[in-house]
Amino acid sequence: MKLRVCVLLVPALLAVGCGPLDDEAPAPVVDELTGQVLQEATTKYDMHRLLEDSDVTGGAAITPAQVQQFLQQQGSYLAGYTDPAYGKTAATLIVERSRASNISPLYMLARIQGESSLIQSGTSTNLSKATGCGCPDSSGCDAQYVGFGKQVECAAKKMRGYLTDLETSGTTVSGWKVGVTKATLDPCSVKPANKVTAALYTYTPWVGAYAIQCGRTTVGGSSLMASIYNRYATAYPWPTSTVEGCYSGTVDATVPEASCVQSSSDALWRQCLSGTFTAGSTVKPSNCNVSFPYCQSTRLGRGVPTRTCVQASSTLWQQCGAEGVWRDAPGAGTTGVGPMGACYQVYAL
Repeated sequence: MKLRVCVLLVPALLAVGCGPLDDEAPAPVVDELTGQVLQEATTKYDMHRLLEDSDVTGGAAITPAQVQQFLQQQGSYLAGYTDPAYGKTAATLIVERSRASNISPLYMLARIQGESSLIQSGTSTNLSKATGCGCPDSSGCDAQYVGFGKQVECAAKKMRGYLTDLETSGTTVSGWKVGVTKATLDPCSVKPANKVTAALYTYTPWVGAYAIQCGRTTVGGSSLMASIYNRYATAYPWPTSTVEGCYSGTVDATVPEASCVQSSSDALWRQCLSGTFTAGSTVKPSNCNVSFPYCQSTRLGRGVPTRTCVQASSTLWQQCGAEGVWRDAPGAGTTGVGPMGACYQVYAL
């Protein structure tokens, strides 16, 4: 979430700052990381609608191989990088960690470039703070978020959390709402037209130089995400297949379109529609193609979430599965894993 400072190129002088000199015409603004000049054609993004919701939540068909090809095309240091903490390539982590939060890998590429320039840089500079997540401008990065894979995961979870907050309560943690005017730190008065725009300003509360209204030239800001995303969207033949489903933390897997999940966090029902879970409801939707409700445990005397593992007898372990059906899980007591994956909770005798 670090700010990006731009510079002005003035004849015979490289001047730091972004205001025109007295009695001179404004000089072109240059992005100091990409070298891109902000000509008129690249400064027409609407600060009230920076991207569409599907731009940030789509990309379900993008594969690690395609991201790898894109990184190679851009001459990125990340094309040859494997994160030692995960034992996975940068391309794999970008796709896996983004999709785990139902965030588009293409958006993540833009976020990485906007925060650290790593997508178009041949060096490892800023690798440990690739997405600026957990890295406030007033101090260094939080130790728990240092490292490439952790940075990607942090950024994806943050965006998913902001979008979920907007879906469930109508506001993000910093007070951004759809259709409600709020001041950025430029300052500009912005009225987000969709959830993604409100989420982007929650992540980076500056408009920056790439928008037509009230834009500034001193920082990249959230409008920079629109510029980079749209350039990257046309720079490679990304797949445009339909949405494949939604990632559920309760199930710890991507569930198909129209699936319904009773959340382990609050027991509310949510349905996957167009790649995004609906707001929570106490009533199960009537048109679920598959459901993951709580399973009723006789031994515990209550319902427990999907993936919960319970020892029913000295020789029998079971795990809560789809449609509320208990499934045999013989190794759950020793490995913590059943047929539905890692046990959400384990209850031994």
